[in-house]
Amino acid sequence: MENLSNFAQCLSTLMNEHSLKAPALAKILHTDRSNITRYLRGERFPLYRGFVALIEYFNVSADYMLGLDDYAIDKQFLPVQPFGERLKKVMAETNTTQYAIEKNTDISSSSIYNWLYAGRVPTVESLIKLSKYMEVSVDYLLGRVI
Repeated sequence: MENLSNFAQCLSTLMNEHSLKAPALAKILHTDRSNITRYLRGERFPLYRGFVALIEYFNVSADYMLGLDDYAIDKQFLPVQPFGERLKKVMAETNTTQYAIEKNTDISSSSIYNWLYAGRVPTVESLIKLSKYMEVSVDYLLGRVI
């Protein structure tokens, strides 16, 4: 997975730039040190809330963190919006239906429904699929940029 490898490299670089070791970052993110080690090894992405915490802590673009953009944007981002509300807005703007997302991304209808109406949040992999399908940045999908 190219995005996972890019994420691991970016995280390592950011940690070095901020002189952070895995235990310190784990404490900041309220997670176990072994999770940070897995991210750095490129074994897995963090869960949604952990990913959001990382991009907010380092003040970087989600797209940069995932290797979808070559440049770290050094600016202030808007707070991440509730995912279901933001997804509804982006779907309306891009004229995308729940059925079209399901059909073209291999994301289940129950997952989409849960994001839209049950307050659930996607995996980082699903964020990438959604942003690519709707042709928007991950930061835009999260509501960090308008």
